[in-house]
Amino acid sequence: MCTQLRALGEGRRAPSVLSFSVELDQPYEPATHTFEPLARMGVAGRPPHFQHLPVHVPSAYERGSPWDENAPGPMFVTLRLDVHDRTWEDIQRDVQALITIHYVKRLQIGQQRGVNNPDLGQRGKPAPDLPRWAHKATVLIGALEDACPFAHRALRRADEPLATRVVELWDQTTLSDGMAVAPRPNGFPYGRYWTGDALDGFLLAHTHAREVDEAAVYASAEIDSLPLAGRASHAAAVMCLLAGAGRAAPRMPQPIDEGNAAHPFGDPQDDAAARAPLAVVQLPREQTAVRAGRWLAVNALDGLHHLIDVARRLGQEAGTASPPLVVNMSYGAMAGPHDGSGMLESAIDELCLASQGKLAVVMAAGNAHGTQRNGEDARGYLPGGLHARQALEPGGSVSFTLFIPPDKQFETYLEFWFSVQGKAQDEDQFLYLDADGRHGEVDIVVEPAVGATWPALPCPGLHVVPQGGASAQVEAGLFFMRRPTQGRHRSMALLVVAATQVAGWYAAAPSGRWRITLRHKKASSDAAARYFFVDAWVERDDTEVGAVRPQSARLVENEDGTPSGLTDADTFTSIATGSKTFRVGAVMDRGEGLATEQVSAYSAAAVNCKKGPEFSAIADAHAALPGIRVSGSQSGMVLRANGTSMAAPQAARYLTNRLAVGDTLSTVRAELAASMQGTARLGKKTA
Repeated sequence: MCTQLRALGEGRRAPSVLSFSVELDQPYEPATHTFEPLARMGVAGRPPHFQHLPVHVPSAYERGSPWDENAPGPMFVTLRLDVHDRTWEDIQRDVQALITIHYVKRLQIGQQRGVNNPDLGQRGKPAPDLPRWAHKATVLIGALEDACPFAHRALRRADEPLATRVVELWDQTTLSDGMAVAPRPNGFPYGRYWTGDALDGFLLAHTHAREVDEAAVYASAEIDSLPLAGRASHAAAVMCLLAGAGRAAPRMPQPIDEGNAAHPFGDPQDDAAARAPLAVVQLPREQTAVRAGRWLAVNALDGLHHLIDVARRLGQEAGTASPPLVVNMSYGAMAGPHDGSGMLESAIDELCLASQGKLAVVMAAGNAHGTQRNGEDARGYLPGGLHARQALEPGGSVSFTLFIPPDKQFETYLEFWFSVQGKAQDEDQFLYLDADGRHGEVDIVVEPAVGATWPALPCPGLHVVPQGGASAQVEAGLFFMRRPTQGRHRSMALLVVAATQVAGWYAAAPSGRWRITLRHKKASSDAAARYFFVDAWVERDDTEVGAVRPQSARLVENEDGTPSGLTDADTFTSIATGSKTFRVGAVMDRGEGLATEQVSAYSAAAVNCKKGPEFSAIADAHAALPGIRVSGSQSGMVLRANGTSMAAPQAARYLTNRLAVGDTLSTVRAELAASMQGTARLGKKTA
């Protein structure tokens, strides 16, 4: 808000809509949780006047769980604030009013939508019927992805090769000027939406001699702002591993390719996942391009509720119980409390509990483990620089060094979370309130790469540089929060540094080494002084694919030789720390299609005292041959890709096949609990 969202907006104008994820004080009821007129302070000397906030919750959140009609409404919803043609002063007052509503326990901002994209109305037309062939489904596969290759041969029906198995596709991307507005999903007021029949129509319109011109399909469909006529997309690789059928999808697991295989694709895949219907939510391109999950909570939660609604309608139309739903999400975020209490993690746990074991959410564990070779130990690796942990004792101080490269396109986010030694992670551990320089426990000093050292900031507090400057001049800010919205139990400080890329209409922040020192204000002789652990996480911020060079901020060693605390422990993506999600790490394939217990170098680790991922899957052929063969965006295209993003869909496929034959998630979890395999990085089972 201090920068008027300048790195995300269109020009210097305010957006049309701000979205938020919200935790309520009780299950959502439209009649109870109304945004009644709220008092807004008038000018000095005048009494406050009342105004109705232009806020609504998408009507999709009024529907209960399709698997338990007695389940209460959700505690976690998203809401949308209409800010079209409003001044920034009004917008800030509206956000303040939202925070003060008595039944809003916490509120987190999501991706804003562009100037020309107001909400299109709440309800829209009733949802059209799903394809009749899908009514026989024993399990539904859902995906939260980017550009979906729905015309790919591996994602078509076996009995009708000119029809896709994608029964619904919702693209949440901001509409471009002049783009035709397709129908939106019933219950959500934004994005573009296609039924399976509409997608089949694109295939038939570009079929010649029973062959589909896939490039022409994607160019005409405007499914994504960048047509899928290119070679690859993240979704193409993930979805063909998740649900690919026949010889059109590379076989998994794969032996090392010697170059003379008669059938390079291996044996055709014909399992339950290869026949199951697919429902896809395309996360906004403006979100996936940032390569971080900083705005993920709103769109992912909306997407999950939409996928659950598809399962509901399948059961209603078939006159049977709603089928189980397996959702793959190969995205993540580093920043957060990493204790399962974040907004999205808590919301996913809530949905899984309400499903009575019929919803499985599969997450990539993350790629934050260090892969840089250690010059002193050829077998060792240096930490990845996304996480550091140090002990802060009374009377002492700790320092962290954040390196921000030049020409970085996006803001840099660094979070510090405070844990009281000896306290369980689900106990409240908030810092004491600092009042007029008294009673506080910790303050923070920031030394930027260029410029004067900032004054010590107590908790709570905020410091923006330059102070009182216009939004175009704001370079950085430090926000020290006693009770942050991102977690439930601990205090957090957030350092935000603007983009270092030079632009014409705002000041670029200085690149280089930023040093942050946290000081314990209590004396070591104070018997009541508490001991803390400080965890620092840098939000993953790889530059968009296709840029000239990647520019990522990282924690590095302190130049003065003091401990930096760099560690690869507890480097799961924060949204994969919920209690009900299935986390998947990456391992090597050492030939003959057999997985080994050698974890891929980048695959993230759980904290030492916690269990590791539930599953592992092959994502690398060999230490000298990174990646596995995956599908490109069009049939026949094959390339190599690695990462836990490639491991997760294999585990989701395994769960799909188990549920399709009548097994339950309870059975799977019991098997995992009994497994003797597993470490902080190796899964209890290899899928």
